[in-house]
Amino acid sequence: MSLEDSLLDEPEELVRIDADRMLASTAGAGAAIRAALDSESAEILSVLAGQGRPRSLCVVGAGGSSAPGEVLAAVAGRGSPLPVFAIGGPTLPGWVGPMDLVVAVSASGRTPEILTVATEAQRRGSSVLGLGAADSPLHEMCASARGVWFWPVSRLSVMQDVQKARSLLWALSAPLILLAGELGLVAHARHGLAGAANTLDERALACGVEVPSTDNPAKALSMHLTSGLPLVWGSGDLGAVAARRLGRQLAENADWPSVVGVLPEAVRTHAGLLAGPWAQRSPQDDLFRDRTLDEQPQPRLRVMLLRDASEHPDTSAIAEAVVQTCERVAVPYESVMAHGGHAIEQLADLVGLVDFASVYTALMQRRDPSRSAGDLDPRFGHRDPRFADQRDRP
Repeated sequence: MSLEDSLLDEPEELVRIDADRMLASTAGAGAAIRAALDSESAEILSVLAGQGRPRSLCVVGAGGSSAPGEVLAAVAGRGSPLPVFAIGGPTLPGWVGPMDLVVAVSASGRTPEILTVATEAQRRGSSVLGLGAADSPLHEMCASARGVWFWPVSRLSVMQDVQKARSLLWALSAPLILLAGELGLVAHARHGLAGAANTLDERALACGVEVPSTDNPAKALSMHLTSGLPLVWGSGDLGAVAARRLGRQLAENADWPSVVGVLPEAVRTHAGLLAGPWAQRSPQDDLFRDRTLDEQPQPRLRVMLLRDASEHPDTSAIAEAVVQTCERVAVPYESVMAHGGHAIEQLADLVGLVDFASVYTALMQRRDPSRSAGDLDPRFGHRDPRFADQRDRP
């Protein structure tokens, strides 16, 4: 496999490889949040909240649409007055019923298991909010049912490109945060989202394609990650979401494997890797080598710590121990602490960085970061066979 570090400093070539403009989609995350803040659909959240606080809030998604539920759970935190569950379909937990609120998230509006969940939630009498593409099967299903609501999310970027679900994290998450604000689960939700939009804009400027790798944190991180096998550990609820996000984005955007864990549990199960064969220095493990001559990735661990600024002191102690151990056993590592005030701002700071890094990891391999699982096998895609004769609409 050829890994061309020098390619990161050839903006025109990177743009050429990035045919579907994943970099531009990533840079538009802040704009997606502002669109949600200005959306007329916000009125339906007040109606939902007016019904009273539900017993639980279950957010169901699949693939790239599964992350928004994790974002909401992390931002609401463990002090949330009601439980927030991020789950996958096609079945709901047995206890879900009329006292619960189910949010069905599908960027395309066609994901089979999400359509199944939405139908099942209606049958059980749960309050249901659909979140996804307008004029989709999910939209039609919600529109035809009494007492069911729908928030349309445009799949078009500011450049009018149809985006993948994994590029729509913030467009799908912002309505959930606003809903949580209406329900009293997240304080100052609108203010936090506005701050997150600004944070993502700042990340877009710092990580832009024209910024050289010496000054670009995302390009530098992509080089760190592709120097071996990334061992990605998150600390705290926000760091955990960012770590899982990085693992998914590396896999989806760049076809690059990683090992993902959450501190402190990860050190109980993964710490042995720091003393194993994948942690040992290879004779070819030279930072200044010409990696275009490498036949395959170097099998040496590269630790990546993504840290929550509000992590528990016990977790903080473990994270510091990880850094000290890496230094002692000479395992390369990077540690990034979230910045910002509101929890959603801190998460945006971490996710903005890792999203750009995953795209650069793909481009450094001359791989198209917009490819999807359905390109490998149509059965891995999110098209419901009941609507196979209909064309996707943004």
